[in-house]
Amino acid sequence: MLVSTIVVAALGILVERAVEIQYGLPGLIGLLILRTGIRHRSSNCACVGATVLAMLAFNAL
Repeated sequence: MLVSTIVVAALGILVERAVEIQYGLPGLIGLLILRTGIRHRSSNCACVGATVLAMLAFNAL
């Protein structure tokens, strides 16, 4: 149980750092909005965060 919690936390930090490096501040804001929407079960907020991240990823191509 403890090991899985540590692994999940490490993966979360890894994803956050990767988004920060790749997309900068707008990526962190999009990730924060997405995470807030998922945590509070707000589909509107989650959709906005996902859209921000999708647009950043699309523009990077």
